[in-house]
Amino acid sequence: MPVSIYFKTPLTDLTGPTVNQQFMSICSNLEMKTVNCVEAYGEERAQKKCKALLEDLYECITKTKQMARVLDMKIEREKQISQGVRGYAEGPAHDSYVGPTVL
Repeated sequence: MPVSIYFKTPLTDLTGPTVNQQFMSICSNLEMKTVNCVEAYGEERAQKKCKALLEDLYECITKTKQMARVLDMKIEREKQISQGVRGYAEGPAHDSYVGPTVL
């Protein structure tokens, strides 16, 4: 989870805001809510009071639970294919090349 700084210097003030989720991230609103909660309760009490927000922010950034679910679905799909319950999806025709699109 979040790591606090042990010493505060002008260098930590300069480099502190470089690692955040505020620029073009889906986690930016959640990060702001978490930061506000931590500022309100302080770092020690925030570990208990803001635990749900901290866990949600960690999941939003790392996506560990999401990747675990995807892996479970892949394993289940391969299991069903090996048992004959389902087959592989049909591939495209051999002459159906579609080039890259330009946005």
